[in-house]
Amino acid sequence: MIARWPRPLFYLVTALVLGIDQITKAWAMASLQPIISVTVIPGFFNLTYVENRGIAFGMFAGEGALVGLFVVALILMALFYTRSLDWVGFEPNLIGGFLCGGALGNLLDRARHGWVVDFFDFHISTYNLRWPVFNVADSMICIAVGWIVWRQFSGTSHAKCP
Repeated sequence: MIARWPRPLFYLVTALVLGIDQITKAWAMASLQPIISVTVIPGFFNLTYVENRGIAFGMFAGEGALVGLFVVALILMALFYTRSLDWVGFEPNLIGGFLCGGALGNLLDRARHGWVVDFFDFHISTYNLRWPVFNVADSMICIAVGWIVWRQFSGTSHAKCP
């Protein structure tokens, strides 16, 4: 039998991701905002407070209407896509929870502050390579999307996983 609605695991994972994301962002605002950056591993990892006013990796910063339209389009695509899922298994509920919890975490920041709080700052100073600063929500979204893409390319039916 195909389950058309997520199982309790989905809601638990969504709540955990959202909670961890919001707690770490509150910590970053309270601890990092006044000092901006703390070196954790020299030449590789800092905790750096950033107010991301764009979407993924700061793209379209200052384009509020465009960002809003993009978010609405993503929500509509996600709702359409989830109609075809079989929510019985562990995998769609776990990965769906990562994706939903991360999206809600960033959406809550946008609604509350007008920007998203980012603070994980990875770089390789020797080669002047820098990854855009990100947060827990971004990490969960990337893990979920990466998993979905991997499953699609590995030949798994879209009805089996998100």
